[in-house]
Amino acid sequence: MKTLLLTGVLLAVSGAGAVKVGVLIPLSGAGSVSGQAAKNGYELALAEINKAGGVLGKPLEVVYGDDASAPAKAVPEFVKLVTVDKVDFMAGGVSSAVSVALSGPAKQYNTFMAWIGAAATPVEDAFADHKYFFHYHPWSYYNFEAILDFFKTLKDKQGAKNIAIAYEDGPFGSAGIDSTVDAFKKAGFNVVLTEKFKTGSGNFGPLVSKAKAAKPDIMYWVGYDTDALPLATEIKQQNLKLGLIYGTPPSWPVGFEKNPLANDIAGLSLWLPTSPNKESRAFVDAYKKKFSNVTEEYFAPLAYVNLKSLAAAINRAGSTDKDKVAAELAKTNTPTPFGTLTFSKSLKTQYQGFKAGNWLHFQFLNDTRAPVYPASFSQKPVVWGK
Repeated sequence: MKTLLLTGVLLAVSGAGAVKVGVLIPLSGAGSVSGQAAKNGYELALAEINKAGGVLGKPLEVVYGDDASAPAKAVPEFVKLVTVDKVDFMAGGVSSAVSVALSGPAKQYNTFMAWIGAAATPVEDAFADHKYFFHYHPWSYYNFEAILDFFKTLKDKQGAKNIAIAYEDGPFGSAGIDSTVDAFKKAGFNVVLTEKFKTGSGNFGPLVSKAKAAKPDIMYWVGYDTDALPLATEIKQQNLKLGLIYGTPPSWPVGFEKNPLANDIAGLSLWLPTSPNKESRAFVDAYKKKFSNVTEEYFAPLAYVNLKSLAAAINRAGSTDKDKVAAELAKTNTPTPFGTLTFSKSLKTQYQGFKAGNWLHFQFLNDTRAPVYPASFSQKPVVWGK
C-alpha cells in the first residue's frame, strides 16, 4: 500500500503542469515600441532560463497578451490570462493608465504582479495595499529627481533659467505636474509655460506658438514615442530657439536617431548598449546573437531582468506558492545591466526595484544616443543650442 501511495505521489508531481507567466504588454498601439522591445527581452530570458533547466524542473511557459496601451483592451486580456490561460504569475506592464485600470482585477484575483513599467504615482497609489506587487521601474518622482539634478548643471554651466513644460493629458504626464512646477521653482528656475496635449494627436502648433512667446531655455515634454516627431517638426517649422529639447517618453520612435529633426534632442534612459558594466556587455552580446541587431530601448533588458529574477525566485521557493515566491523575490540582490537589483520600500509600495540613481541622460548626436550625464557615463559634452 505504501509503495502504491508513493508511486501515486510521484506520478502527481511528474504530471504537474509547467509554470506559466502571463506577460501583458503593448504589442500594438501607442506604446508598441516599448512593448516589442520588452517582448524581445522576455524571449531572450526565456531561452536562457529553459536552457539552464527551466523552472521547478520543467520548461517555463510565457503567455503573451497585447494591451495596446488601452485600458478597455487591457482589462479583458488580463482576466483571460488569469482565468482562462491560468497563468501562475503576471509580468509586463508599460502604460500607467492601463496599470491603474488593472488594479481592480489584480486585487480581485489576488494576482502576483512583477511589473516593469507604469511609473506614474496613481499606479503606486492603486497598488499600495497589494502585497504581491513588485515594481522594477523607478516611480516618476525618482525620474524627476534625476532630471532635476541634470537641469541644475545646465543652470550652472549654460545659464538655463526658463523652462516650458508640455505634458500629455493622461496619468503618465499629468500626475504630479503641480509638484513638478513647484520643484523647478524651488531649484531657481522660471516655469514660463505649462501646457497639456493629447498624446498621439500630432497637434502641437498652438503649444509651440505659446512656447515661442514665452522664450524658454529648455522645452521639457512628457509624452510617448508617437509625440516625438510631431513636436520636433513643429519646433523646427516655427523656428523656436531653445537651448535644449528634453523628452521623457518610455521609448523613442524606431529610427528616430536617423532623422535630422532628432539632432541634439535629449532624453532619459535607464540603460544604453554602451553602458560599461559586465552584465550590460553580456546582455548586448546575447541579444545580438539572438536577434542579429542591438537595441537602444531599455525595456528590452528590463524585461530580461524581470523574467530572470522572477524565475530564480520561483526556483528558490521550490513552488508557485505566492507567499514563498514573494519572500524569495524580496531577497533579490543581483547584478544587472542597470546595476544591482534589490527591492525596498518606495513611498507607498512594499517592493520597489530601481530608483533615481539608475538613470542616465543622453542626446541624439551623430545618429546615436550619446550619454552626456552623469559624468560616470558621459561620452560627449552636452550640445547647448543657445
